[in-house]
Amino acid sequence: MAAGFERLERLGSGHFGEVWLARDTGLDVLRALKIIPKDRLINPSNFFQEAQALKIAEHPNVVHVEETGLSVDGSVYVAMEYLPKGSLEDEAKGSYIPLTRVKKLIGDMLRGLDHAHHKGILHRDIKPANILVGDAGEGKLSDFGLALPAGIDPAKLGIKDYKYVLHLAPEVSAGDPYSVVADVYACGVTMYRLANGDSFFEVPLGADILDLAAAGKFPDRSRYREFIPKPWRVLINRAMNVDPCSRFQTAEELRHALEGVKAFMNWQERALPNGIRWSAGHDLRCFEVTRQRVGGDEWLVELKKGKSKNSLRRVGSLCSVIHGASAARRASARILQDYVLGRLH
Repeated sequence: MAAGFERLERLGSGHFGEVWLARDTGLDVLRALKIIPKDRLINPSNFFQEAQALKIAEHPNVVHVEETGLSVDGSVYVAMEYLPKGSLEDEAKGSYIPLTRVKKLIGDMLRGLDHAHHKGILHRDIKPANILVGDAGEGKLSDFGLALPAGIDPAKLGIKDYKYVLHLAPEVSAGDPYSVVADVYACGVTMYRLANGDSFFEVPLGADILDLAAAGKFPDRSRYREFIPKPWRVLINRAMNVDPCSRFQTAEELRHALEGVKAFMNWQERALPNGIRWSAGHDLRCFEVTRQRVGGDEWLVELKKGKSKNSLRRVGSLCSVIHGASAARRASARILQDYVLGRLH
């Protein structure tokens, strides 16, 4: 056990070890304590590589490292600030999170990532689980367990080159070295997952995920939740472009583009018998959009709004019965997206 720490609760575990909620007995404060067995270290020649990368990348939007050392059993420990609000993976729970939060928290994380890149550090493991929410509600990049200095060839140094294949840029899986734009690709996949939910992120049974990613078919760039407007889709798809030269070239460039897309309203989605309903609250008003089959191939698309859920009234100009599921889907999507973009109020 790490000297000076009392383990209280296991927060998570994975290939590289465990993370515990622990009390720093000297300072009487809570820490997130990562315990890494020596045989799980990616760089056996430098036990403290993760903590050193965190220190080099120190930034308000990067999780702060407090201490590192060797435990009495020979494992490496890294003590970090404890953030009780958890990660975006914890928040999403496999579903999607509001676009306004995607914009805010990913934008924050990109500030930290850009700083790390300027310090010569590639993160190499960007995903919802590695973006934490700080005490002030800010996004923070965490888990530098796979981080390496830019230009380092893991094979030449005998470093174990683990990869998170679901977010792996196609050129890296093809053998090219990891780069800044590979981190940008992982950011794009992370945004896709957070905006859509993991039900949109499923790998077809029996498919080779690396082949699908190389062909630009995973994630499915044509499949988004109906309320996600075109500017958001274009941005996320560009970040996930198979051609690294066609992506945003830096985390800062991606952040500036993200700051430029609009997100005025967050829709909550609920399945109905023969249809679907979205609801939202904005500017002290409630909104509800419904698309439901009413018979044969006829679909009702209906907008209601009011000062409360109990006072919702139909907006006749945006309610209609439409023939065909595709046409009805386009009509409901147009209403939803126009509210997100602020075109409707």
